[in-house]
This record gives sequence, C-alpha cells and structure tokens, in this order.
Amino acid sequence: MAKVLKFKEVNSDVESRLKEFEKLRIKFKAEVKKTEVKKAATGKENKGLLKSISDFFADSPKTIVATPAKK
Repeated sequence: MAKVLKFKEVNSDVESRLKEFEKLRIKFKAEVKKTEVKKAATGKENKGLLKSISDFFADSPKTIVATPAKK
C-alpha cells in the first residue's frame, strides 16, 4: 500500500512540474513573438555581440593611403 501512495505522490509531482513547464513555454513563445514584432517594426535586424565581433575581425584591413611627404 505504501508503494501505491508513493507512486501517486511522484505522479502528482510530475504533473505539477509539467504544468509549470507548459506555463514557461507559453510565456517564452509570447516573448519570442514580441521580439519578432519589434524587429519587424524597426525594419532592421539587430546584431548580436558575437556577430559584431566576428564581423570586425573578418573584415580585411583597410589600405592606408600614403600622403606625399613634404621636403
């Protein structure tokens, strides 16, 4: 009998965790939709920090134009 009670406790704990997870999933989906709407409204896609850094180092070095030296 004790094993059956233990199983019911575990089962109800799992069910409550699933409900919490579902709430978090819905909240996250809504947040993602909000950010997509903001991106569409601004018209440009934001760059992330890592993307900016990788673009910075991926660019070829700019050639420096030497100015004629005055004598």
